[in-house]
Amino acid sequence: MEKNLKDIKGHWENKETVSLRDLNLQLLERRVIIDFIKKSGKSILKDIGCGDGSDTMHFSKYVDKVYAYDYSSAMINKASDNLDTINTVCLSKLDIINDEIDQISDLVITKRMLINLGSFENQKIAIKKIYNSIESNGYFIMLETSIDGLKNLNRYRGKFSLDIIPEPYHNTLFELDKLKNFLEKYFIIEHTEYFSTYFFLTRVYNFLLEGENPYKYDIFARNIAEYDVSLFGSEIIGPQFCMLLKKK
Repeated sequence: MEKNLKDIKGHWENKETVSLRDLNLQLLERRVIIDFIKKSGKSILKDIGCGDGSDTMHFSKYVDKVYAYDYSSAMINKASDNLDTINTVCLSKLDIINDEIDQISDLVITKRMLINLGSFENQKIAIKKIYNSIESNGYFIMLETSIDGLKNLNRYRGKFSLDIIPEPYHNTLFELDKLKNFLEKYFIIEHTEYFSTYFFLTRVYNFLLEGENPYKYDIFARNIAEYDVSLFGSEIIGPQFCMLLKKK
């Protein structure tokens, strides 16, 4: 069932909305994306759904030019403040469902943007638009969230009688198999990164250590995850994933 796009847009137009409150997770996401930027070897980036631009400013250090987009006026205003002094970044408003992507580039990033489009059908429309805006042999770095990972996380939490973490009302999380089947029509999936170690430590283990204030240990979980310690192999624990996709 499609979620109400006006409600979703209202969430992002709220000036009090913060894209991601877990700053340690944000740093892990940023680290993976920058690694993928380096692996791509590309230089002209579109950051679609840039939010407040706090990550865009870091991405801009590794490419020659950034075209940053968001559909929320509130987020564009925040991003303008954060990106104002970086002359290699061009900031514009874009509604990916209703607008066309005119700028061609050899690299695109989405970061928890596609999950705000209300349905898998809308997500597929957006992915095809992104595909068409990428040069031959270009790359799409897709950091989004999955229902698979959320269910697996809640399964572990349930084993220890911890409360279930709900899917955010404004998000439509991907089913990974359906997503991969669709993506493989257009892209080669070169690499997929999960954040399972961090999510298990911060959303399960730390709650067992300290129920009153489990978040005080998050930085240690981040440090462990940064050493690429994988406790779960290819199993996704927690919703976040990041794919490095090469255009076919």
